[in-house]
Amino acid sequence: MNISSKNLSEIRLVIIFVLISIVLGSALSSLTNGHVSLKSIVTGGLMGFFISSICAVGPYAFLYRLRYLPFTTHLLLSTAYYTFVASAVMAVKFLLFDHVHDITKWTHDLFPATLLTLALSFTGAFVLMLRRMLGPNVLLNFFTGRYHTPVEEERIFMFVDIVSSTTIAEKIGHLNFHVFLNDYFYDITDAILSAEGEIYKYVGDEIIVSWRVSDNISNTRCIQSFFEIMKSIEKKKQTYMNKFGFFPYCRAGLHCGPVIVGEMGDFKQEIAFLGDTVNTTARIQQACKEYGADLLVSSELLNKLQLPRDYKVTSLGEIRLKGKDKPMELFGIIKSQAAFPQ
Repeated sequence: MNISSKNLSEIRLVIIFVLISIVLGSALSSLTNGHVSLKSIVTGGLMGFFISSICAVGPYAFLYRLRYLPFTTHLLLSTAYYTFVASAVMAVKFLLFDHVHDITKWTHDLFPATLLTLALSFTGAFVLMLRRMLGPNVLLNFFTGRYHTPVEEERIFMFVDIVSSTTIAEKIGHLNFHVFLNDYFYDITDAILSAEGEIYKYVGDEIIVSWRVSDNISNTRCIQSFFEIMKSIEKKKQTYMNKFGFFPYCRAGLHCGPVIVGEMGDFKQEIAFLGDTVNTTARIQQACKEYGADLLVSSELLNKLQLPRDYKVTSLGEIRLKGKDKPMELFGIIKSQAAFPQ
């Protein structure tokens, strides 16, 4: 069974979360009992295991549906779920193992624990939502200060744009077009994250995705990402047609090269990418319309990849991009096994 990079990353995150919970559960159980014993360690570890495991199931079972709700509603419902799970596990432990039937004892022991759980649940839910809003790597990079001082990195960029977006907006109205774009961005996110792409920015109907060149790109995940995006859209084509009368059809440009990466701004900070590589990728994407191509890739990037046989590569020759002095060789890439509408 093939497991995507995104799923592997999530599995590792869940395992780390469960292990930390087991350790914390053992430590808290020993502290509340006033002494360290094998029983308190095992009991606390088991509670940590059950609480963290059930909490981890939530986001995959049903909490992911809450992402369409307003921020505050999503936060409160997630907090309520995590608090309920932890309180229920503790109550079962009190009832079955501690044989506590005195309501006074419940109030004395369980109520403070529930308040602590509520605080931890709120904090955990907030961090998870912040991670989703900023992006997992962005939050981690801010936390570690990786780009507090600007550095130069080799990066791959992909600019993905919707064909005829202006026409679609005029036909369905700008309010509906916002809903259209939001649905589109939701639907293609998994295809990007599964390829370990970092969503850098949304610019109108355009999405900018980045990979580090140093991250073993010989498996062509940056190229595969585009075709997975197209596949995701194709699966929901009828839904878009029924809801809007249109469906998003994309074109993309890919390029790689050096960029300066660093924290930018004060009140609204971001980790910004600066350099000619970003501008050149945008020009490559714009050339897709001129040459009637869905995907154009620079020779600089293509030379770093090992494409499998199901990719057909066609050279467009040396092309002088808008605003560029030197011509650049571009290649159109299609996937022979993929059947997408033209």
